[in-house]
Amino acid sequence: MERRSVQKKDLLSTPVVPIDIKAFDAGPILEAMGKTAFQARNLHRAAEIYLEMLEDDCAVILTLAGSLVSAGQGLIVHDLIRKGLVDVIVATGANIVDQDFFEALGHRHYQGDPRADDEALRRLWIDRIYDTYIDEEEL
Repeated sequence: MERRSVQKKDLLSTPVVPIDIKAFDAGPILEAMGKTAFQARNLHRAAEIYLEMLEDDCAVILTLAGSLVSAGQGLIVHDLIRKGLVDVIVATGANIVDQDFFEALGHRHYQGDPRADDEALRRLWIDRIYDTYIDEEEL
């Protein structure tokens, strides 16, 4: 049986879709998490602290690290800024300069596989950021 080689168009076929936090109400799930344990309960507590900060008119500093934009989290940050829910952002250059600028130019990040053969991806001119891909020819 002949094995078909992986094509670039196949690997770049499923775009990462940003999360739209305006599309749902996270309140009920966060409340339910407060009655659980481990990190779910910690997330509930973090949400409570954040609400207290907003009520007390505290300065909210959002620190970002990692590949948030390529992972589909950029719209969340955008919405927090537009709604005035953060006052200061401290971020790595990769989030602001590379990834956000890349998408602002109309390019996409695609769902990938963290176990992909990096040599095979290199031959196809595909860059991998953990489990996301970008078309290197668009850089």
